[in-house]
Amino acid sequence: MDFGKTRLRVALADGQGRTSHVQEVDSRGFTSSSDITEAVVKGVERLRSGLEGPGLGPLTGVGVGSTGAVDPATGTVLSSGSLPYLRDYDMAAQLSDRLGLPVSVVNDVSAQGLGEAVYGGHGEEDRVAFVNFGTGVGVALVQGRRLDLGAHGSLGLISALPLPPDGRTVNQRAGGKALAPFVGEDRVEGPECDAACQGAVEAAALVIGFVAGLCDPHSVAVGGGVWLHNAWFREGVKARLHEVLSGQTTGLSVPHVVTARLGDRAGLVGAGHLGLAAGKSPAFGARAVTVRP
Repeated sequence: MDFGKTRLRVALADGQGRTSHVQEVDSRGFTSSSDITEAVVKGVERLRSGLEGPGLGPLTGVGVGSTGAVDPATGTVLSSGSLPYLRDYDMAAQLSDRLGLPVSVVNDVSAQGLGEAVYGGHGEEDRVAFVNFGTGVGVALVQGRRLDLGAHGSLGLISALPLPPDGRTVNQRAGGKALAPFVGEDRVEGPECDAACQGAVEAAALVIGFVAGLCDPHSVAVGGGVWLHNAWFREGVKARLHEVLSGQTTGLSVPHVVTARLGDRAGLVGAGHLGLAAGKSPAFGARAVTVRP
């Protein structure tokens, strides 16, 4: 299951990175955590009722990528700045009680990064950083197909960090909500648009540069709607990274930046991998997620 600020998706997943029977619900009308629980339960029950085809076995577990800060040890969504009803939502416990299945919950960008690193064509032992420029901005880190959530489960929650020169946050500079008036077919042209787009490119290059410098990954996979659907953004960020880092002598080279191969499917695929891990055994789960003490 993939839950964000604008939609909730439920699908079947297998161990080959494939998803099917995708169901999507507009989540913008949700006003409480119970709305999420009920939507997921209905979606999963519809999936169960359709598990009669060849090669389709029973559901064994549920994986969730959810917007907000998540305690991976308990599967509780601790908070989400723009969705106050998510505070202290014990998502894993509530869904497990209702569905009778083991449930694993991580942040939605973490699920996207896991899906991309495991099923996006990267090496089995590769260190992959994933950066999402979608409605918001977030980072995930996967080492050897293990999701590294940091010491407190909050690795990659960078959206509220202020950036120079004006103190606007990462989300306010490079997030899809802030850029909405300046992208797409209804794009507002003019000096304000030019300034916003240039600011977004600068902020995104800064984020990717810092991720590369701090994490030293084999590659930085980038996804999210802003990145996937705006060539000016992709090319501008890559050009800025080359401009800043080419030829410098500090040891930090231009990172290997690739567009996420799974695209919009990454979150569902990563959540599916977590669900398979939760349903198999504690040992499989430990290989899917690592929380460093």
